[in-house]
Amino acid sequence: MLEGWYETESGIEPFIIEETTSFVEAVKEMVAYDPDFGRTDMEIEWNGEDVTKLVYDTVEEIHNQ
Repeated sequence: MLEGWYETESGIEPFIIEETTSFVEAVKEMVAYDPDFGRTDMEIEWNGEDVTKLVYDTVEEIHNQ
């Protein structure tokens, strides 16, 4: 489960992705939902563990593909 919040032009956007095949797929789903995801302030957890830095790195890799 990927959950947390990220900052948008309209304020904080909370989210939760409960059904996903992997961490990377969940991050890709969020990037597809909002192309700015991963480029603003955020706090993200994967199964209760803080993965904010990993999400930033993963988003960067997705955009560089």
